[in-house]
Amino acid sequence: MNPLAKERLHASRAFTLVEVVLAMGILALLATAVYAVTSSAIGASRAAMDQQLVLRRADAFITVVRDALLNLPAEGSVSLEIGKSASGSPEQRLLLSKARNLFGLPSLGGGSLVLAARPMADGSRVLTLLRLPPGLRDDQREKALSVRGVPLLPGAISPQWTFFSGGTWREEWPAGSPRPQLIRLKVQLREIPDPIETLFYLPPLGAAQGATPQPTPSS
Repeated sequence: MNPLAKERLHASRAFTLVEVVLAMGILALLATAVYAVTSSAIGASRAAMDQQLVLRRADAFITVVRDALLNLPAEGSVSLEIGKSASGSPEQRLLLSKARNLFGLPSLGGGSLVLAARPMADGSRVLTLLRLPPGLRDDQREKALSVRGVPLLPGAISPQWTFFSGGTWREEWPAGSPRPQLIRLKVQLREIPDPIETLFYLPPLGAAQGATPQPTPSS
């Protein structure tokens, strides 16, 4: 084979610049598609993990509240008040008066426990546990209600407590009211698309403490 024929054969077997550019472009497109799919899968997995964490936190909150209401002593009472937070916005407060041995606290000395819906900068609320010692003056009570407390359920949107008694659900339950039969909490959590609605049973006066009622639905 003469030298000119060899040179032409080698030239026909080599890649041209256009072919190299096209191949690199195809590889770049494939890499971009793989990256997009991988990023989407990682994002979906992370979102699912975040939702599972929020659901576990909500389940723990519901469990401790249910245990507290089931073990409310005979002299204990429940009421709802609308106060003002440190920022001046309205704040729902569920009060468990004359409480003891609730929420893991061995002794409250006849004081009250408060579940306050504290407003946050992002527009959500955090359900917070506060303790009110007995015999407080008005100024002392306001000071005790202004402390940070123990955050139990962050990321709550528009939490609402309602009370069932005499066949009727009521949005108000002032101090001095008789013990309701059921308490309902409706709340939307920031990371969960569907709202949560939970019923809490209160044993009637004279019922054995710690008695287990028929299970109530929660979501």
